[in-house]
Amino acid sequence: MEEEFKIILNMQDEMFNIFKESQPKEGYEIIAKERNVLFIKKSDINLSKDQIARILSIAKLQRADGILIVDITSAVKYLITVPEEKIKNDVKFRWMIRQAFTKAILDKPKNGGLKCGD
Repeated sequence: MEEEFKIILNMQDEMFNIFKESQPKEGYEIIAKERNVLFIKKSDINLSKDQIARILSIAKLQRADGILIVDITSAVKYLITVPEEKIKNDVKFRWMIRQAFTKAILDKPKNGGLKCGD
């Protein structure tokens, strides 16, 4: 199984319900949903509560217009190598997450964004 970890920003409740129905077919598992942040995975790796909280705390600070899908797989793979007591102060991890958001924002116009019916 190819591992994937993604954050989806600004997903409204109607869209979330559609995603929730279709996600078993796609193989994704919902890890967490807080406010406008949805954290999903396609992996056998289980993250600790502290790791999930760290990811969500950074993701909730990000801003984007419309729905934004961010691939944070490489950041999560790095995170699982960091000792639990160092997660909070790990600058490299924060940088990796922010870079993933920046890349997703810059790639959004090229990919045409997310359209209904696609």
